[in-house]
Amino acid sequence: MAAVTTRRQKYEDEGFINQRNGELTRAIIAATLARPTHTAFRWVKGHNGDPANEAADALAGKGAEKDRADEVDIEAKPELVLTGAKLSKISQRLAYRAIRQRKDKDVSIRAKTAQRVTRILDDLEDDYTIQVTEAQLWKSLRKDSVLREARQWLWMVIHDAYMVGTHWLRPNMKAELQERATCRLCGQIESLEHILFTCTAVGREAIWKLLGKILVMGGQKDTDPTWGNIVGAGCVAIRNEAGGRCPRAEERWTILAIESAHLIWKLRCERVIAKDGQEFTEREVENRWYAALARRLDLDRRTAALTPGKKGKMRARRIDAVWRPLLEDMECETHEWVIDCGVLVGIKRGR
Repeated sequence: MAAVTTRRQKYEDEGFINQRNGELTRAIIAATLARPTHTAFRWVKGHNGDPANEAADALAGKGAEKDRADEVDIEAKPELVLTGAKLSKISQRLAYRAIRQRKDKDVSIRAKTAQRVTRILDDLEDDYTIQVTEAQLWKSLRKDSVLREARQWLWMVIHDAYMVGTHWLRPNMKAELQERATCRLCGQIESLEHILFTCTAVGREAIWKLLGKILVMGGQKDTDPTWGNIVGAGCVAIRNEAGGRCPRAEERWTILAIESAHLIWKLRCERVIAKDGQEFTEREVENRWYAALARRLDLDRRTAALTPGKKGKMRARRIDAVWRPLLEDMECETHEWVIDCGVLVGIKRGR
């Protein structure tokens, strides 16, 4: 209600650029202006027995159960709609967002992106009985537990934008380039699904085994990797025996799953490009994997140490809760080891 009352002037001055569902708010304001009399709004406490409020909740529930959303006409008379933002309110950030919104309207969704997003969301629903929206999937890539490099990689994976497999089979490609479409180890056309989930390369199989082993040592269940829990790792729901969410276990999974998948991709590229197809040994893969986790832990510790005040302590407690089950011979009973550079820690290595 505030969007069309107390905050209306602010949103109108900014051209509704910073507001979610700005087009809907603009249509509601236009509809009130079109009425031949004054319009008053009265706040009603939710779920308190008000007939109109209960009826609105019932309609919202019915709408949520529909397989396809209703088409709502939000067109308004041009003379009742304010367009653009005031020059006195324009900032670089606001102008950039306005440009992005205008360009996004002209961009069509890539078919491969839509297919991959659907696959990820379906896997999450099948494995964790949760319904995740596409917006939530994209937002999960911006979580603190996802490093910038991995975030960019996941974005490219979801869009199927890497030059692998059928991308080499385009008609304009020379014959020697088209040969790159085939995996030398498996003899199959490569794809990101093949690289991450089915390739017989030592790197892929060894890393998923290491992931399962460290999960069990940390008190979690071993989980088969899928599009949902790897590329959509930031959306995974891990529950305790009482059915409640375990945010630190979820963050731990996000870190381990994404770091592992990203390393599989790196090793694949190194094997194909730098090593001319020569495979890594299991010991090499194991050392690279533990080194990747150690670097990530070190980065998390340094970030907490450089964060001042209460925020730094809160970050240290969170890092302690996420990493402690994975550490070998942890003697420090508090979270102080996170910011104490004199405390050496190591990742558990199962034998």
